[in-house]
Amino acid sequence: MSTISYSESGLDSQDERWDDWEGDEMMAPMKCLFCSETFQNPTTLFSHVKTTHGFDFMKTRSELGLDFYQSMRVVNYIRMMGLSDPKFGSMSSFSIDGSEAFLNDDGFLKPAIPDDSLLYALDELDLDDDEHVSEASSHADNTIAATKGAETTTAKDEKESKLMARIQALEQQVGMREREIKFIAEQFDDYKALVKRQFFDSVDTASDTNSDAEGIKAVAGTSDYYFNSYASNDIHMQMLQDKVRTEGYRDFIYDNKDVFKDKVVLDVGCGTGILSMFAARAGAAKVFAVDNSEIIHKAQANVIENKLDGVITLVKGKIEELELPVEKVDIIISEWMGYFLLFEAMLDSVLVARDRYLAPGGLLAPSASYIYLTAISDEDYLNDKVNYWSNVYGFQMSAMKPSVTIKEADVDVVSSASVVASRALVAEIDHGSATPATLDFTSPFVLTATSNATIHAFAGYFDVAFSRNQATPGPSREDLNRPAYENADDCSPGGPAIGPKPTAKALWKQPESSMGGFTTGPHGIPTHWRQTIFVLRDPIKAAKGDEVHGQISCKKNAENPRELDLEITYSHIPLGTSNQPSPAGETVKICERYQLR
Repeated sequence: MSTISYSESGLDSQDERWDDWEGDEMMAPMKCLFCSETFQNPTTLFSHVKTTHGFDFMKTRSELGLDFYQSMRVVNYIRMMGLSDPKFGSMSSFSIDGSEAFLNDDGFLKPAIPDDSLLYALDELDLDDDEHVSEASSHADNTIAATKGAETTTAKDEKESKLMARIQALEQQVGMREREIKFIAEQFDDYKALVKRQFFDSVDTASDTNSDAEGIKAVAGTSDYYFNSYASNDIHMQMLQDKVRTEGYRDFIYDNKDVFKDKVVLDVGCGTGILSMFAARAGAAKVFAVDNSEIIHKAQANVIENKLDGVITLVKGKIEELELPVEKVDIIISEWMGYFLLFEAMLDSVLVARDRYLAPGGLLAPSASYIYLTAISDEDYLNDKVNYWSNVYGFQMSAMKPSVTIKEADVDVVSSASVVASRALVAEIDHGSATPATLDFTSPFVLTATSNATIHAFAGYFDVAFSRNQATPGPSREDLNRPAYENADDCSPGGPAIGPKPTAKALWKQPESSMGGFTTGPHGIPTHWRQTIFVLRDPIKAAKGDEVHGQISCKKNAENPRELDLEITYSHIPLGTSNQPSPAGETVKICERYQLR
């Protein structure tokens, strides 16, 4: 995904975009505000908008006295509404009365569609054209009449007088046009400068912050890439269509409306605004939705469209830097989870928000999270992802295989049939007490083979818990350590008739206490997080009951703290030998390192 460069040369490239836009001799076709029809000039476009779609832009602009910038905002607002709702263009009518918040929101100065030639062509509009022409014509007629009354000349002199009067009137009109062109050009220069300041020159200065602040190391450019990656529609559609994720949040909020009623809520990383709108519908008195991505402008349009702008206030910026108009909030909601839970390091931002804004006794949703590790056997996966490079149309491509020293962890959907071991809880995070420094962890684990199988990889995933009370953020240790599959002791995973019953919810969900959550494990419905796979250098041939003893370490990458470095040390312990002293050299410990990028 491309990112905006904030270097001096990057700004030059932005200038070239403006120059290219200004220098085109032929104006690009202008797209209608409501449909796909295009026009060569704004006059015919707005005439079409008036007759076909019922919105008289030129009359509205004149009656409301909209200036150049407000006209820009109207165009961008309508385009943004059309992008967020395909049915918007078919609505029977659209109108504004001048009280709309977007008319003074600089967020709507940024073009909603790339290279929108209509914005530049606004300088061709002259809403007072008829008035100016009539004034000039009246002036010319008065001049001619005065000439006729005052002069008793020959027909030739009278004709010359008429021509001179007409020339004077035209000269006045030309002078008026020149002043208008100069004024509009100045306005457009101001507009360019404003867009640059707001959207192109916001250089990330996080690298100058204290590198010791709770272990967070900021890297120039890294933060920009992260936020820019969440500006497109595709990634948000993928997340919204993940029913386990979205309905998990919705169900907790709607099932606990008494918790949200009349509360002040903070949504960290609001995206499209879906969680903020859930909270508003659940009765929250006020919701502050924060995001540093450009998606926040579409979120604002979503909020306005659903008539929730009286409850939800959207704030663009980093939660670590901005100042909210309130000292404390009652609830913080956030969908911050990444691959293997901690990829992207967004939980760090939620913890900062907690320390800055959460009132004593306040609630975080979700309130706790858990990372699990299991083992899988999947020959097909191994052949597709690793052994594939051994024979590519008759050629060997060993250089393409995962590095022996540091391998890339893979993110993919693991079939429940491929799980051949118990699961081990390797990280338990209470969102009410965790700190960014404690998110780097080292944990021992023991996996027990549930069938005779060859273990090709470890697989990691996470669960999250929602609680009504942060004092009890998650389920009991007993529930956390229960098997991932029902009837796991009686049958091996994956059997079509006798296999374990997968569950769509975390197995420790406790309806009686209104504590809920969801799982991203292979025993649940697949999510957009999928599972994280750590392929072993040498597969383990295990018999049912054998154990794998190990230790996993996970920490932020030193150069890019949104990425993860992992190290897994493990050994194969055959059944019945775990408590027996091993002869020297008999138990082999293997250490493998992985990157999650």
